[in-house]
Amino acid sequence: MTIIKPSELKARTGAILDRAKRRPVYVEHTGTLLMIIKAKLVPAKEPAPLSPWELRANAIESFYEPAKAL
Repeated sequence: MTIIKPSELKARTGAILDRAKRRPVYVEHTGTLLMIIKAKLVPAKEPAPLSPWELRANAIESFYEPAKAL
């Protein structure tokens, strides 16, 4: 395990991020050990919940156009 300093990360960001695609990269910053890793994207299985503003908009639309409420 190699621990790099923030100055090295700043100087060689592209190369270090390319390396993080293959294996974790560790950076020590002000006494904290940070790990840069490749994230896995997981597709959403359900639609995102509606915000209060979206719920309000749906209620207003259904009030003015009753056919949309069905």
